[in-house]
Order: sequence, then C-alpha cells, then structure tokens
Amino acid sequence: MRRYIPSSTALKCFEASVRHLSFTKAAEELHLTQSAVSRQIRNLEEFLSRDLFIRLNKRLILTGTGAAYYREVVPLLDRMENASLRMLHREDEKTTLTISALPTLVSYWLMPLLAEFQATHPQFQIKVRSLDDAAKIDPDAVDVILHYGGDHWPRAMSHQLMREEVVAVCSPDLLEKVMPHKMDWQVEDVVNFPFLHLSSRINAWPDWMMAQGLESGSFAGASFAHFHMLMEAAKNSMGIAILPCILAQKSLLNGELQAPFGGPVTTPHEYLLSYPVDKADLEQVMVFRDWLLARLAAHKQN
Repeated sequence: MRRYIPSSTALKCFEASVRHLSFTKAAEELHLTQSAVSRQIRNLEEFLSRDLFIRLNKRLILTGTGAAYYREVVPLLDRMENASLRMLHREDEKTTLTISALPTLVSYWLMPLLAEFQATHPQFQIKVRSLDDAAKIDPDAVDVILHYGGDHWPRAMSHQLMREEVVAVCSPDLLEKVMPHKMDWQVEDVVNFPFLHLSSRINAWPDWMMAQGLESGSFAGASFAHFHMLMEAAKNSMGIAILPCILAQKSLLNGELQAPFGGPVTTPHEYLLSYPVDKADLEQVMVFRDWLLARLAAHKQN
C-alpha cells in the first residue's frame, strides 16, 4: 500500500524553515542552496494543497495551517530520529556490556572482578552505570544489574550471587583509644564503643546483637546515607559500624579496619545478578553471568 507521506527532505526543510523563518538560514543548516529549500517547501505545499508560509518581500510568515502542521510533524521527526539513533547504537550490542550496580558495590567489590573479566574477555567493551533504584532501570539501556535483594527489577531473570554476611568493624586507633592495651576482645565489649548507623538499615545493630546473643539496648550514634560514608566514618575512628563483608574485606586485609567482636553474621538478604528476559540470549550477558557465577563458586570452595 502506497503511503501518503511527503519526502523526508521536504519535511526537514519545512522544520528548519519554521525555526529560522528563513529559507536562507535553513539552507545553511541543511547544506543546501536557498533555491533548493524553497523548491522543497513549494513541493510540500502542493502535496498538501495548502500554503504553509506567506512570502512577504524577504520575510517569511508562518500561516495558521503551517503552525498546525509543524506541531504535528516535529514529534514525528523526533521519534524517527530517536529510532534511528537507537538502531545505530544496536550495532554495538554484540560487543558492549552495560552493567548497572550500586556505587559502593562497584568500588569495593566489583572493580577487581571487572578487571579480571576484561583481561579474560577483551572482545567486550564494558560500561558501568550507577544504580539508584532497580525498579526504575530502563531495560533498553542496561544489560545487567548487580543489586541488593531488597530491590526488584520487573521483567527480569535473576541469579543469586551470594547471601549477605555482615561484620562489626572499627579502626585500630579507636580500639586503643577506648580500651588501651586490651588484647582479649569479647563480643560484649562492643557496648563500650560509639555506634555508627546506615540510615536505610535501622535494624542492623539490633539484628547483630540478637545474632550474637546480646541484649538489645540503646544504639545512639551518627547516621550516614551510604555505605562508603559509613565505612570512612569507621576508618576515622568515629565508632563501630556494621558492614557487609564484601565491602569491608579490603580494609580488613590492609589493616584500616579490624573486626574483634566476633565473626560474620548471615542476614536474610542477598545480592543478585539480573538482566531483562529479552537479553537472556545476548552473548555478553551469558558470558558475564556464567563467568561471575563460576568465579564466585570457586572462591567459596577455596
């Protein structure tokens, strides 16, 4: 069926002419001659059987019909342009792996793994974006998200990366300051220190106390919006913090933090790898998923 649609060149000339109210300026923008633009507008007017402009000496005045047509045409041109740009982007979809993850998770856990993955699979170009809310992620713009189990990504397939384990940590300087020269630390010693909190996890300390067999009491102390803030506060001797082990591991290994108040405590929460259902067969998604799950499984066995 033949569609009743004018040429795209005529529509581009019309749109530019309306914005500039000048065939000459529209021609400069479109890299055409002024006469070519004028001819395209005349063809369009003949096609529509309507005048779109009033030519008054060297001035252009948009007619009411022209204004109405412009309002209809511009959104269509924008959608055509966006669709074309998306298709151009899809040329890279076999080589680009776009990951969205919690910023602290990227900085303290994922980055070394990404470096290892990139070295093993140099054919993929990695893009990492900050994850603020899994439910608001655009599945067209992201291939994989790594997120906390409390968030849910609609229309996605998910795999558990790990159960969450947390540990109570503080700086060596704080230990020496509060209880000098003490070597034999007990879980109950934690009550002698100031507490630090993550504002989104108000039950972290009560749950940790219960898991350690301690009575829950007052947990007054500074509160922080993000884990990286909480961790830095602990490093700077502001108090004791409850941190996921995967975030605290590096600082515990290098001695910036210590965990003298008992071992890790498993929470009911988990970390997940998720991806849109319609991207389940993308090579980079399958390769990254299988590589990361195998890497974590091997780490548990060691």
